[in-house]
Amino acid sequence: MKILFAGGGSVGHIAPSVAVWQAMKQLDASTEPLFLCSDRMEDLNYIAKERVPVRAVALPKRNLWMPMLLVQAYRQAALSIRLFKPDVVFSKGGAVSVPICLAAWWKKIPIVLHESDARMGIANRMIAKIADTVCLGFDETMIVDPRMQVTGNPVRAGVTKGVKEEGLRITGFSGDRPVLMVIGGSQGATAINDVVRTLLPKLLETFDVIHLTGPGKNGAPKTAGYFAKEFAYEELPHLYAVTSVALSRAGAGGICELAANGIPTILTPLRGVANDHQQANALAAARSEGCIVLPQEKLSAELLPTLQNMIEPGRHVLLSERISGLNPPNAAQRIAEIIRSTAKK
Repeated sequence: MKILFAGGGSVGHIAPSVAVWQAMKQLDASTEPLFLCSDRMEDLNYIAKERVPVRAVALPKRNLWMPMLLVQAYRQAALSIRLFKPDVVFSKGGAVSVPICLAAWWKKIPIVLHESDARMGIANRMIAKIADTVCLGFDETMIVDPRMQVTGNPVRAGVTKGVKEEGLRITGFSGDRPVLMVIGGSQGATAINDVVRTLLPKLLETFDVIHLTGPGKNGAPKTAGYFAKEFAYEELPHLYAVTSVALSRAGAGGICELAANGIPTILTPLRGVANDHQQANALAAARSEGCIVLPQEKLSAELLPTLQNMIEPGRHVLLSERISGLNPPNAAQRIAEIIRSTAKK
């Protein structure tokens, strides 16, 4: 079976596809993949680490050239489909997935769509109209439609297999203090980075701090108990293994990786972008009672006391247990089964 994986524009559209591909390999070792992603180097570099075939499609942008870019992207996608001859398309969304899925639909190739967020984005709402099956990360997204089913969000197999000792070696931490991980998302979060730099002396009185700043974003000056890096890939599972609590934006993929590792998390959603999906994700995750939603404007005043409360021994154990139940651990396997059954219809 041949599967075309479509989506890009951020790691949030790429990492779940990688997780599904890993599950497909376990299900059927003869499966052949082709990843079609945007022409962003972040997308291409991320997929390249998986050593799978990948091709870039022009990323449509909202400007005067968008119609021309859509036509260009459609032609690129149609050519790749003609050459690869996929049995099924798995789409993770993002603007680049629209021309890819349109080209597949025109060729009558079945489409399995996955929506990670608690509120469906514009691109996925368009694709949902032509998809054979729509998988959902959160049941909040569910509407009455026989094509829809809640699968949870797929998480890469290695994400939960970090080794604490390796995490301590990477960071240089002693392991004697609780560790706070700060994640701004794959594209970084300037506001969160600014708050962390300002509060760092106070944070370091209690915590060692892992600060994933995002590409091109600056952390604080190097100091004992503080480990900063723009982005982590192979090291990330080991960093999760040493983390006690986290502060994160509210992208669905990041939330579910933290949940898979049982890490109690403060979510500070980025508001007002892409249908305000991060706010919807944060509120959905908070219902597990393993996450706390802290708006950006309250970070400076409330971050420290909230973290102190979260690391109280009994409280920390309870939060860890609750967030662990947020996302089904077999989501990638369930989606892989759906892809296989859809391809055979």
